[in-house]
Amino acid sequence: MDKPSTYSLLRYLQASLLCTVLFPASLYAEEPSPQPKADDGLCPAEFIASQPKPIEGDKSDKRVYISADKAHVDSESVTYFEGTVKARQADRILEAEKVRYDRNTEQIDAEGKITYATSGMKVTGESAKFNLENNQGEVKNAQYFTGSVNGRGEAEVISIKSKHRVELDSASYTTCPPGDEAWALRANAIKLDNEKRQGTASNVVLEVANIPVFYLPYIRFPIGEERMSGLLYPGLGQSDRHGTSFSLPYYWNIAPHFDATITPTNMTKRGISLETELRYLTENNQGIFDATYLPSDKAFNNEDRRQLVWNHTGSPALGWSTLIDYKEVSDTNYLDDFAGSLATSSVTHLNQEGKLSYNHPHFLFQARVQNHQNISGEEPYKREPQLNLDSRFTNQDNQFNYDINTEMVRFDHTEESRVIGQRIYLKPFISYPFQSEPGFFIPKLSLHHLQYDLDRLPAATDDDDPNVTIPVFSADMGIFLERDFTFGETELLQTLEPRLFYLYAEEKDQSSLPVFDTALTTFGESLLFSENRFSGRDRIGDANQLTTALSTRFYRSDTGAEVLNATLGQIIYFEDRDVILPGGSVETTDRSSYIGLLSFTPNRRLKFIGDLQWDPETKHTEVGNYRVSYTTEKGQVINYDYRFRRNEIRTQGVSFAWRFNPAWQVFGGHQYDLENDHRLENFLGVRYDNCCWAVRLVAHEQFDTLVNGSARFDNAVFLELVLKGLSSLGSRKEIDTLVENGILGYSE
Repeated sequence: MDKPSTYSLLRYLQASLLCTVLFPASLYAEEPSPQPKADDGLCPAEFIASQPKPIEGDKSDKRVYISADKAHVDSESVTYFEGTVKARQADRILEAEKVRYDRNTEQIDAEGKITYATSGMKVTGESAKFNLENNQGEVKNAQYFTGSVNGRGEAEVISIKSKHRVELDSASYTTCPPGDEAWALRANAIKLDNEKRQGTASNVVLEVANIPVFYLPYIRFPIGEERMSGLLYPGLGQSDRHGTSFSLPYYWNIAPHFDATITPTNMTKRGISLETELRYLTENNQGIFDATYLPSDKAFNNEDRRQLVWNHTGSPALGWSTLIDYKEVSDTNYLDDFAGSLATSSVTHLNQEGKLSYNHPHFLFQARVQNHQNISGEEPYKREPQLNLDSRFTNQDNQFNYDINTEMVRFDHTEESRVIGQRIYLKPFISYPFQSEPGFFIPKLSLHHLQYDLDRLPAATDDDDPNVTIPVFSADMGIFLERDFTFGETELLQTLEPRLFYLYAEEKDQSSLPVFDTALTTFGESLLFSENRFSGRDRIGDANQLTTALSTRFYRSDTGAEVLNATLGQIIYFEDRDVILPGGSVETTDRSSYIGLLSFTPNRRLKFIGDLQWDPETKHTEVGNYRVSYTTEKGQVINYDYRFRRNEIRTQGVSFAWRFNPAWQVFGGHQYDLENDHRLENFLGVRYDNCCWAVRLVAHEQFDTLVNGSARFDNAVFLELVLKGLSSLGSRKEIDTLVENGILGYSE
């Protein structure tokens, strides 16, 4: 008698409350905003205590257990339960002071301190009625709590109209504690349809500090994780370049696997731009297509501005993969005007390529077409197309291993004076790695072959099919030594790892070979154990040299954590390096600069990393990069970095994020160009957190250009208001980009 009735009441109450809870969080298609934690001290203890607690129960057990202080049968059809009435089914509990059940009419009436709870929600009310025959009922003067986001709300009446339809009258939602409602979402009427997984609301008002700030007469919204079309929260910013910016995104749920975000932005100094971001996700493909158009830019001679970005990855079949990386802008100044960071604004070329790959256990095939949009500097060659086939045989220790790398690529260029043509590259190689616990010895012999078929030669007498074949031999060897010792009271394990790398490549005249994609690699750590000092494949560097390197590492014996890692290396040249690029000169030094690498982590909070190049001939440091980081588990971080390249770059920077307590955080960054004596970038921000809301305010200054020897800067101010459990308003995207790129180790 009681099992079906009580079970149905529990089920429909849960469905109705679940829809009510999910309505505010699913109203807009954004990532969830940061939520308060129960132990962060921001929310009152009594508010945390009022939230739903986990309820232990076997969800597969459909039996219903009822207990009451008193129970009696008033007639053949009516049963009364009184006192502390508790009905439990799996992890759901319904409590009331009085419950009346009429078997003939299938009517259930509950009164007095109604409480319904699951592990994820809780609702209280004065009374509840439900008719099992027509699936209708109501809960009056209801209050609900959502648990995970500290959300709560009220409704004068929660009405169950049918098996799938629920209505709420005079409903509200907030994550603020009672008596301190910094914000609340209110609606006159909410209608929820579980079958269609959609809801509607009328006269929706967002109140901040009891002041209405946003109103919609009517909205539709998804129930649960389903997405729906609708307006997103607006963005607001201020900068010297754009003036006051206001954006109002619209989310369009085109299909389950396809959506779009359309964002018009009004910039007082430039005009109105329109950005459209299309996202698609299928079983085998995913990607984002982003297009921005700004007609008649008032700050750029009333010219039209645009940007196109397409990023795609796919796996059309087993072993096959596809990639598209396409970027295009209307003019070379676009990135300077609309870049969000120094790293973006300093881009010299925009990549435009498509790639098809096949990954087999024994080989890797790749086909690629590539072009670039030139922003500054020399325009690169196009690859139309490039085909690579590399073997992937399993290399085994203490036996012969065979592999081959191959490439065929066609190079083209827009300038009629530039040579174009086809290049074929073959590199078979053999090695025999001797491996043991004390050390290793890996001899390797490879054969580099280049073959060209050229067009548009500078002179009629030039060779249109030059080629070269060069054998290259290398021998890589090293040993591992270790010892245990005690430093103070700390037990450590130290390793000592000397390493030698000998390289020999025959010198052959390659002056007749064109230069399509090749440059002399900037000397650094990567060249210590490289077979070729050139990047690209138009030159095979001659070599007769020996790299000597020594590494040492220190580990804590108790935890295995690395405390120190240091390497010192140098290349000794036995012959001059005669193979050069056009305009280059023969290298005659007999020793390279010293390369030094250091990583020092004395404890979990402090870390130092650095690298340098020191030239023994000039007695000068050629390159130096250093960074010191201090981090804590409380979200506190301080970084200092210094970058130096002789006669080119000399910068230093400081970045930090410091949380004084759960409520207040200060963060910022500073980059200074010591070589040219001007600031590169400054930003300073503050974040304040409350139980149910937060605000971030950031001032940003970025170097723009030099005017008559004086530095000119672009200044901007960003503001974000976070309504925890709902969403955020303002410049969230801009602030996130700034702190993620500018503060290593930043966390909210």
